[in-house]
Amino acid sequence: MANASADALRDCYSRLQEFIAPYAGRVEYGNLRCRVSDWENPDHGLVTNVALVYETPGGSTDQINLSFHHAAGTFTILDDDLTEICTDCVDTVLSKVMPRIREIPAKRRRHLEEEVRRQLDNGVSRKALVAHLTRVLQSEFKGGTITHLELRDAMTFAVRYANQRPPGDGDGASIPVVPA
Repeated sequence: MANASADALRDCYSRLQEFIAPYAGRVEYGNLRCRVSDWENPDHGLVTNVALVYETPGGSTDQINLSFHHAAGTFTILDDDLTEICTDCVDTVLSKVMPRIREIPAKRRRHLEEEVRRQLDNGVSRKALVAHLTRVLQSEFKGGTITHLELRDAMTFAVRYANQRPPGDGDGASIPVVPA
């Protein structure tokens, strides 16, 4: 069983590495990278954790984790709704992980939109919002920065969001739309 389980872990890790290679280190994927660690679980023996780590704008770290329990030869991963899935099937693991990796840019966009909403709802001026987003764009923390496209999308969202708020809400002024 030990060889078969080690083969399953190697296969999974190899396929994950191959899948994330085009996205790894890219800002729009939060500087996606893979970290592997092992530990002994008193009840289950050796466990290997594979963490796919990335950042959202501003520097918050997030990760997609899967664990491999060597004695049982099973993987454990949390599904999108935080349901724990245990399986010995590499394809099942990958079918849960791959869509979440593809979703990282959209998750980063939602995080930026939430930040814009929070800033505007708290009365931050347009000038301060632009300064904040520019600081995030220029951040030296690679995964916590944003791309020029993410900045454009955040500013477009800010214009739309600010213009739909009633006058006197927040800083009392809408962000003017500049013709292209």
